[in-house]
Amino acid sequence: MKYCYIFIFLFLASCRKDVVVKLPDYEEKLVVEASIETGQPAIVFLSKSVPYFGTFDFSKPQEAFIKGAFVTVTNGTLVDTLKELDPDLGYLYTGLKINGEQGKTYTLKIRYNGKEYSSSTTILSPPKLDSLWFKAEKDNLGFIWQKFNEPAGSGDAYRWFAKRYGRDQFFAAPFNSVFDDKFVDGKKFDFAYDRGPQPNLVQEFREDPERGYYRKGDTIIVKFCKIGKKEYEFWNTYYQNKSSNGNPFSAPANVQGTFDNVREVFGAFVGYAPFYDTIIIPKN
Repeated sequence: MKYCYIFIFLFLASCRKDVVVKLPDYEEKLVVEASIETGQPAIVFLSKSVPYFGTFDFSKPQEAFIKGAFVTVTNGTLVDTLKELDPDLGYLYTGLKINGEQGKTYTLKIRYNGKEYSSSTTILSPPKLDSLWFKAEKDNLGFIWQKFNEPAGSGDAYRWFAKRYGRDQFFAAPFNSVFDDKFVDGKKFDFAYDRGPQPNLVQEFREDPERGYYRKGDTIIVKFCKIGKKEYEFWNTYYQNKSSNGNPFSAPANVQGTFDNVREVFGAFVGYAPFYDTIIIPKN
């Protein structure tokens, strides 16, 4: 029997074959996160992708920021040339002349390195939540629940944000913050989200013992937005891709951007139609 084991081991060892996988050449992409919402100017964040196996120093994200791009937004009548808030840094561009209006379509154009990239979006009619309430999960921590009567007529999609009054600087979207009406068209239902991280405090959020929760005594402003179908597909495939990152058993998901030059640009231009509501959570 001992010799049998030796034979099997030698047989298996002789069957080994080194496999060399040739990775495709890295192609740098323009990365765009752009939006316009009712009553607000267009906001555009521009950066460039970095190679996974490269030597990029992630402690210096500003090295990926894009400066000097020519960015415009038009509503079909006016053209708004966006301004770099900090020309020495780049990255953040904002409109000056055009504010979003319900029912209007906007086209974003970006000229950078001799190429032009474009995407269009429409601000739809805002949704309306029926009610909000706080439900404690442990001690004084819990989640914000809401009741929503989804309008009949398939094809609607939504994204959810919230912020704590006096504590948060920005409206934050939690992970998987989008949904469509595929299974809820025309139905009344309850749903809840956890608290998302402030975009400038992601590391602090990871270390927060109350991560994801709201607490008694908070005043929460909810921003519930209706978005277009292609805009929903971008965020939905983005979250699918992010959730499968590093999981060998998950199906790969290609992120579906909204720009024409899909091979050269990653990102989306999203029109948001927001509905706001506020809940004051009693301390006791």
